Amino acid sequence: MDRRKYLIVGFLVLTAAIIESAVAQEKTLANPKTASIDEALSAFLTAFDNLDWQAFRTCFSSTATIFHPAAPNIRRIDSPDQFETAWRGVFERIKKSSGRTSPPYMNLNPLDLRVEKLSEDVALVTFHLVAGSTVNRRTLVFKRDLDGWKIVHIHASNITAP
Repeated sequence: MDRRKYLIVGFLVLTAAIIESAVAQEKTLANPKTASIDEALSAFLTAFDNLDWQAFRTCFSSTATIFHPAAPNIRRIDSPDQFETAWRGVFERIKKSSGRTSPPYMNLNPLDLRVEKLSEDVALVTFHLVAGSTVNRRTLVFKRDLDGWKIVHIHASNITAP
């Protein structure tokens, strides 16, 4: 009889643990880590200014797509391997052209910043950067998941101002 009591108590404890885990997971879905789009955008810009690969990579969804504004990246970047190859190339070109040996390598200053929440879990961010006579136009799509707001797509284009 004692063995049966232990089995019943063990089963009840296991059931309670499973229910508690499910409740905790539901709360996590409702409250992702990154509290706001502004914080996520700021983290992205800081990581990019500093060319901090680890921090930069965590700003993106694992399935992010990108349209880069210049060669050699002339087609949409679709896969994690393409993502890494394209961005590491960008990082190297920026480091070489900056003339700096330590961060920050850039000073990104978004102009005409617009953040539009399309739903509770999706936001569209647009801005431009100015470099001499070139206007660098940027569109970022953020999606909220369990780890907070992540970039799922960037579309970048450059135009020479008249």
